Amino acid sequence: MWIKKYKIIIFILSFISFSSSFGQEDEMRDKEKQLRQLTELILNGGNDSIKRTSNNEFKKNLIDLLNMRKSYSYKFSEIQNLNILYPKDKKFKLFSWFVPYTTEAYTYHLIIQTCNKRGRKCKIYNLTSKKSLETETLNKILNHKEWYGCLYYEIIPIKVNKKKYYTLLGWDNNTSITTKKIIEVIKFEKKKDPIFGADIFNNNQKRILIEYSSDYSVSLQYDDKLNYIVYDHLEPIDEISTNNFSIYVPNLSYDVFKKTDFGWKQEKNIYLNNKK
Repeated sequence: MWIKKYKIIIFILSFISFSSSFGQEDEMRDKEKQLRQLTELILNGGNDSIKRTSNNEFKKNLIDLLNMRKSYSYKFSEIQNLNILYPKDKKFKLFSWFVPYTTEAYTYHLIIQTCNKRGRKCKIYNLTSKKSLETETLNKILNHKEWYGCLYYEIIPIKVNKKKYYTLLGWDNNTSITTKKIIEVIKFEKKKDPIFGADIFNNNQKRILIEYSSDYSVSLQYDDKLNYIVYDHLEPIDEISTNNFSIYVPNLSYDVFKKTDFGWKQEKNIYLNNKK
């Protein structure tokens, strides 16, 4: 008799658990729908007050969603202006987006979600851009509270001296005169907060800043066949001005960072047969 009662109790608990999961899935979908509506206001709101208020609500809703149980395994559908990235080992997730104001200024926002292997015991880091990345910051290790801000669009894992790093490719609209592309490194150590920057580039920088004229398009991408980070080689259009990035433009050759056991090795001004 007790076996029968035991089976009934197990069935009831399983049904409650299933119903709870189903209800939470619906709640997550509702949150996602709200995010989609808010991102439209962030991008196309009639004034900066609407954009700012919508962004605050967007961030709150996203954090609420990420704090839900099983959020780490939740599969988002595409949300305009929100880049969601994670490496193959699923050690963390990045949620990055920007707010374009009517003054042509941009602010950038990043949420980092880390969880244990079962997707439980998650931690969330809420980052907002402090200022644009400048050359004096290239050799500094930054904690998550010092994040400068950009929109990340690719993650490349790399192992150096048995330590795992994650290389990030990012974009910063910067100003009407110059645009920036960024090669960043993020590192996670056990029971510690994430840090940005690392000594894994052979040019003695902890991150790479590529600044160029906003009148031109510059590619920065990872070629997984060559194991290269590839980007357009830049030169001043007058061939003499130094560090006046408003006139730095592509010259039809490329610079690369090759993935090696010692980190990223830079080679400049080369021609690649598979590039046009």
